[in-house]
Amino acid sequence: MEIKGSDIQSKLNVYQSAQVQGKKLDTAKSEKPEAPTPQQDRVALSGRGRSIADAQRAMASVPDVRESLVSQIRNDLQNGTYVVDNQKAAEGILRESLVNQAAMM
Repeated sequence: MEIKGSDIQSKLNVYQSAQVQGKKLDTAKSEKPEAPTPQQDRVALSGRGRSIADAQRAMASVPDVRESLVSQIRNDLQNGTYVVDNQKAAEGILRESLVNQAAMM
């Protein structure tokens, strides 16, 4: 490739401008950036989010075990008077199964 006088000058100009830009970049990188302005964190809940939070608080106030029901069943078992309603038990199992299937879809 043959380089003529005018081509050399244009290539030197490009090289020099690239060097100047590189120095500007290097200087910008070495300077300390301004301290970021502190921002306050904010949380905004949607109506649905507030409803979920309300439901969670309500559930937290409900005991995990209904002691009165447990003690009644315990007494019935000890006395031999506890009777299982097979129909009601089967309906509950099916209902729970349907709810679980619907949740998976």
